[in-house]
Parts: sequence; structure tokens; C-alpha cells
Amino acid sequence: MPPAPGFLRHLWLLWGLRLQIGLNRGSGRPSKVLAVATFVASSAPALFFGLLFFGLMRLRPVAESNVWPYFILNLLCFVTAAVWVTWPLLSAGVDDHSELSRYAPFPISPFRLLISSTVASLFEPRALVFYAPLTGAALGYASVNSLRAPGVAVLNYVLFALLCAAWSRVGLHAVINVLREKRSAEIIGGGLFAFLFAASFIPPVDTSWLTAMGEAGVGALDMSLIINAAVALSRVPPGFFGDSLGQLAHGRLRLALLETFGLAVFAVIGLMVAYVLLMRFHRQAGRAGPAMKESGDRNPFARTSTRFRTLVAREALDLWRNPRARLLTSVPFILAILLKLLSGRDLFVYLLGQSADAWLMGGLSVYGAVVISSTFSQNTFAYDGQGFAVFLAAPMDLADVLRAKNLVQGVAGLGLALGVGLFYRLYFGFGTWVDFLCAIASVAAVVPVLLAAGNFLSLYFPVKFHASLKRRDKLPLAASMLGIVAASVGCMPFGWALRLAGKPGPTFQTAAMISLCAALYAVLYRMLLPLALRLLEQRREIVLRAVTRE
Repeated sequence: MPPAPGFLRHLWLLWGLRLQIGLNRGSGRPSKVLAVATFVASSAPALFFGLLFFGLMRLRPVAESNVWPYFILNLLCFVTAAVWVTWPLLSAGVDDHSELSRYAPFPISPFRLLISSTVASLFEPRALVFYAPLTGAALGYASVNSLRAPGVAVLNYVLFALLCAAWSRVGLHAVINVLREKRSAEIIGGGLFAFLFAASFIPPVDTSWLTAMGEAGVGALDMSLIINAAVALSRVPPGFFGDSLGQLAHGRLRLALLETFGLAVFAVIGLMVAYVLLMRFHRQAGRAGPAMKESGDRNPFARTSTRFRTLVAREALDLWRNPRARLLTSVPFILAILLKLLSGRDLFVYLLGQSADAWLMGGLSVYGAVVISSTFSQNTFAYDGQGFAVFLAAPMDLADVLRAKNLVQGVAGLGLALGVGLFYRLYFGFGTWVDFLCAIASVAAVVPVLLAAGNFLSLYFPVKFHASLKRRDKLPLAASMLGIVAASVGCMPFGWALRLAGKPGPTFQTAAMISLCAALYAVLYRMLLPLALRLLEQRREIVLRAVTRE
């Protein structure tokens, strides 16, 4: 019997399998060329950000400063780690863990597979873009400062990347464990309330320096504030990498090696915690659980007088009971709390003037509507599973099913936007009725576009959703890109209107302009709906096979 392949061989096979899956989305050479071109194009921003920060670190005022290089490096370390760790939640990628179950038949231990999958995730396009600013800044710093041991700097960079990836898995696996709990809604709601309560005791970040700098320029900035910030950022694990570059530049190899040890320890701790959480999830997902008593809730369909109302009630209940929808609903509120905690509004006021509240309220509302509407509308039949087969066998028109789905998903997006707008007004204590109207109108504009695009994407790119969350069938890259384009088109009226309003802030004319675009988008949706309904009748069997396959 041949010996079992080693770790590097396993890693190579895993990457090769990922590449084959990515390239086999279509048939023929053009499809493979398109897949490679899309990967390169989606990674292209990394080159721009890398060169930008490389040049920044080489600017004479920065390069000759004893403070700014360390502040920039440590800040980039913190921001990179924060974005990477929270990205699975913010991007609705809460089921990116699925490789463990997908590759379970392979001759590889679960822990080794977790490490391989984590390392492989560092070479995805989004990872290249996330790490590009810090990579450019680190190379720029090394080009103007002689490092005592460049190999240690490279090792610390690798450990920093592993640290971010490992703790990203911790957050991801913690979330999927919550989603598998029977009372996930109460856990998420209680966690949100606890976060809000705890944040009320934390003093906000002091932003008085923005006012001083705006009036007298950068020269009026108190450098002790920047020094204290740089020191504080260097004392958290992600900041060990930025601080180690400074230590190597000053010839302090022993201190740099201590930070190497710290990065390695926290990376290993992250992997161990992620593995424990993932094993717990798979044990829970594979367990039938105790017998449940019959629910005493009243029949939700007892008062639905028509078939269409029954379908609407069914879709609303399915959406409410979907753990992913519950999670995504909480994200805009978490972002708003973090925004206040970090005094982010003050920065936007400094940059945008009186338009800041309209941008923030509208941005959070649009984000909430986009993640809810796009997540479910762009693969609208996948969440039915075997339920779609029942629809085909029932004496009913499939057009009513699609209309009911569109209605529920659109109302959910608008309802979430309404809640986010009111929360912003009450929590921050800022924002006018004009800002609120602009936010709601912007959501009313983006929802019809997402629904119209989602109908066609659901028919041409149907993908099964695994309710157990143990596996994930990814949408083809073309479908994801088309969804992003649709969301961008829907957000254009909001961006254009507020750019025209400028720093003085929006007026009722601004809200009217966005509302007019929303009405035009609604007309466009109504014009495209009959075509989507005809295609549904033609492609019903194709959709059924896709969303019910195992």
C-alpha cells in the first residue's frame, strides 16, 4: 500500500481541486479563459492599493518622520485584521466552512483539512485585495529603512496572515453554531441588546483633533495623540507585525522574535478554537435531537382567504425562520453601534458636512436591504428545496409563487431599511426627516432592481441551499458579478442625488429625485416580470433538478 500523502501534497491537491471546480463552471476553453480572466480582474484592485501605499510610505514627510510610518503600519494591521475577521459575517458568507463536509471522504484528518482550507483561503481574490494595502506599506517601509533580518519580517508577515485567517474561522464557526441552535433568533437578539448595552459604557473615541486640523491644518495636530494611538495599536496581536518591522529597523532582533512568537501563539490558539467550534457544529448538525412537542401556535394559514395570501404567509414564515435571514438582519444595527463607538459619524461630518447623516442613514439602510434582498432573491427557489417539487405537483400557477416571493423579499428589505433608519435617528440623535426620506427612497429604488435581476439569476443559475449549513454550493462567478452590477445600478440614484446636494445637505428636491428614479425602476420591474414568468414555465424542470440535487 502506498504511503499516505503528506501535508504539502494534501495542500496541493486541495488547491488543484478548488481550481478545477472554479474552471469547470462552464464547458469548453472560452469558459475556462473567462474564469481565469475574472479571477485576474477581481484581484486587480490589489495592485492599485499596494502601489498606492507603497508610494505613501516613500513620501519624504512620511519616510523622514519618527511617528507616521509606525502609526500607518499599525493602523493597517488593525484594519486588515478587523475586515478579514468580520468579512464572512458582513458579506453573508456564513457557510464558507463547508469544505470539511465536502471533502470528508478524502484521506485527510479534519484538523489538517481545516488548516489546508484556511491557508488556501489566503489566495482568494478578496484576500489579495484585503492584504494589498499592508503589503505595499510594509514593502515601502522596508525600501527606505534597512531591516536587520528581512527573513524575520517575511516570517512575521506570513504569521500575521495566518492569524487573521484563523480568527476569521473562529468568528465564522461561532456564527454557524448560533444559527444551528433552536432559539437562534433569541440568541442573536439578546446578543445585539447586550452589545448595545455594553457599548453604552464605553466612551467614544475623541475626535476633537479633526476640528483642530480642519481649522489650522496638519501642523496643528497634537502628535502625542498619534504616538499614543500607534503604541496602543502595537499592543494588540495584529499590531505585532507592524511593530516588529520597527524593531528590525532599529536592530532589535530579540524584540522582533518575541513578536514572532506572539503571532504564532495567537494563530495556533485561533486554529484550535476554530477546530473545536467546527467539530461542535458537525456533531450538532448530525444529531437528530430530542423529540419535540407539537407546537401550540395557532395555524398561520387559518385566515388566509386566497391562495396568493397563503403563499405570501408561507414565504414570510420561511424567511423569518431562516437562520441566515436573522443573522443578516442584525448586521446593519451592529455596524451602527460600532460607528458610534468609534466616533465614525464625526469623521463623516468632517468630510461630507451636513450630508453626513443622509449618507450614513441611507448607506446602512441600503446595505440592509441589499443583503436581505440579494441573498434570497438571486437564488429564490433554492430555499424551497423539496417544496418546489410540491409546487410543481400542485394544481396552481407557478407565477403566483414567484410573485409571492418577490413581494415578501421586497417588503422585508423595505421593512429592514425602515427599522435601520429609525434606529439611527434614535440612537445617534441626528438626522432630519429629509435624510430619512432620502434613505427610504433609495431603498425603494434598489429593491425593484434586485428583484428583477434576482428573478432571472434564479432561473439561469439555480443552486441548492443546504438547510443544515453543512455544505455550500456556491453561485457561479458570473451570477455573483451580475448581482453586484444590479445592486450598483439600484444604488446609483442615491449616490448621484447626494453628490449633487453636496455638503449643504439634501433637500426635499433630493428626496423627490430619488423617488422618481425609484418609480422608474418599479416600472422596469413590472415590464420584465412577464418575461420572467414565461421563462419560469419553460425552465421549471431545470430549476427543480438544480435545487433538489444532493
